Amino acid sequence: MKNSLIIILLGLILCTAACAPVVVAPPPPRAGFVVAVDDRPYYARGPYYIEHGRRWVWVNGHWGRRHGHRVWIHGRYLVRG
Repeated sequence: MKNSLIIILLGLILCTAACAPVVVAPPPPRAGFVVAVDDRPYYARGPYYIEHGRRWVWVNGHWGRRHGHRVWIHGRYLVRG
């Protein structure tokens, strides 16, 4: 009789625990970092300059794809007229 009562109480506790609501909290925010890529060391003459009768214009750097990989393409001066 005593064992039956213990088994019934244990079963009741387990069933109650299984029906209890489960609260899932969102994960805490992770510390992050930012990698900044800047073209300023190359940007020495301003947005444009004229040399030998040609106008050289600064083209900003950008992200691009090379051989299936994402790479940074540095800014550079190009001839425009």
